[in-house]
Amino acid sequence: MFLYREDAVTGAWAIPQASHSWLAWQLASHWGNRRFARPVPRADVIAAVLLHDGGWAEYDAAPGIDSDGRPVTFDRMAVTEHLDIWRNCVTRTAINSRYSALMVAAHFAELAGRKAADLLGSGDTGGARSTQAFRAEMERLQDGWIEELKADARYETALDGPGRCVNAAVLAGCDLVSVMLCASMPFPFPVRAINSDGEIEELTITTVSDRVFKISPWPFEGTRLKVHCEGRFLRSVRFPSVRAFQEDLMRARVERLAFEFVRPGSI
Repeated sequence: MFLYREDAVTGAWAIPQASHSWLAWQLASHWGNRRFARPVPRADVIAAVLLHDGGWAEYDAAPGIDSDGRPVTFDRMAVTEHLDIWRNCVTRTAINSRYSALMVAAHFAELAGRKAADLLGSGDTGGARSTQAFRAEMERLQDGWIEELKADARYETALDGPGRCVNAAVLAGCDLVSVMLCASMPFPFPVRAINSDGEIEELTITTVSDRVFKISPWPFEGTRLKVHCEGRFLRSVRFPSVRAFQEDLMRARVERLAFEFVRPGSI
């Protein structure tokens, strides 16, 4: 899960991975305009965005705490457990659509490459080897699905080349924006997107006011976009036991957290 606006005194909102993916899906559902390419096939790509973290459901239903009593967020969990959850995410997505699963496997392969480099940098060679093996596994899955889908005209332009790059960028970009929002990470930060000419452009997100942000250049339909997710309010971010944390999470009030993006010229 994510901790939105974590504070030792005022607490935090706990946002499950499924709600984060739902927020990312709202972004993907409005992605594309005259300047930026839309995902094709649309249904499969936005399904990949919605389903890409489905394997976290069991963990988020009964999350743990670390040695300091803090909830264990996705970026601070054991490597093997993290990779198993990613693997489960791909498996669950494949139940709905092989192309969606192909996109999710490619997404996690990319993230695994970065994760392996970080683990090597920190001296965790065992974790890095496991992560590299996971990446190879995801690449084998991709090769299999590509071979299966070659005969289907629906995916003719989406298995490689510019079409595949656009779809991958939509998934990665919407996931990143949602992560940054749900984890209260600082702005501004760049997001890569592919325009209608097939060229990579960097989108910059800056803060306008509380939960209102400006994106330049603008990648969505219209001039404003409101999205939201749901979080449970935790009165504390440190707990004496796993049971205490899970009971507090179960009793916590649920709140809708809304965010708005605006096109620069419309402010």
